[in-house]
Order: sequence, then C-alpha cells, then structure tokens
Amino acid sequence: MISRNFVQQSLKTLAPGFFLLFCFSIGEFAQSPSKAREPRRESSDFEFKYSGIPVKFAIAAMGEAIGLKVEFDESVIESEVFYIEGKNATGEQALNVLLAAKSLQARIIEENKIIVFRYTEANCQKYGRYEPWPLKSCGYRRSN
Repeated sequence: MISRNFVQQSLKTLAPGFFLLFCFSIGEFAQSPSKAREPRRESSDFEFKYSGIPVKFAIAAMGEAIGLKVEFDESVIESEVFYIEGKNATGEQALNVLLAAKSLQARIIEENKIIVFRYTEANCQKYGRYEPWPLKSCGYRRSN
C-alpha cells in the first residue's frame, strides 16, 4: 500500500519538473508547425532558473527546447539537482552551462541525439568514437 506521505513527497519533488515540462510543451504548441520542428539554437532569448530541479530532467528539457534528444550514461547521478540561473543565452549556451555546472560532457550519438556523461578520462575514452557536443568537450578541437 502506498502511504499518503509518500505520495505527498513525490508530488513535492516532481511538481517543479512537471511544471517545466508543461511550459516547454506550451511553447512548442504555440509555434507554427514548421517553426516548431526547427531547432532554436540561434536565439539569445533563453532564461532559466532551476532551484532543486533534478539534473537529468533539466538537461533533457533544455535539450528538447533546442531540438536535441538526450540520453544519460549511468555516471549521471539520478538524485543530483540544480540550483542555477541564467539569462540572455542561446539554447546551446544554456545547455552548455548546465553541463559544465555538474562536470558533465555530451557526445553526438545520432543526428539530433546526444549522450550525457560525467567527465572522466574513462568516459571520454568510452565515448571517444562519437563527436563531442559542443565540439570543445574532452579537449577535442576540430581542425579545418
């Protein structure tokens, strides 16, 4: 039997995340269909404030907002939360700030899909076959 206290605690924990998900959903719905499919990486109108929001949820929501699907390596801890805010950033910059704040890296595993992992030498080697996102992670620099 699920206790009433468990349900209340669960709702308190998940409510901020559901609210953000709802806000992102409304924003996508309000756009025209053709514009909703385009990644919004060039706009500098992102503002974010995360206070006790789970790391995985915040990163996945920000990734979705810029047109990326996000997967997580087991090294990304489920119970970690963000206490961070920012404004006047592009979506890519905002996501990069979130990753850097928790010493996380991302690699492109498919078109518009990234894997997020804790920055360690072992993980950089594990995901070394994939191109870094953004291209400056794990000491990688693209040469032209």
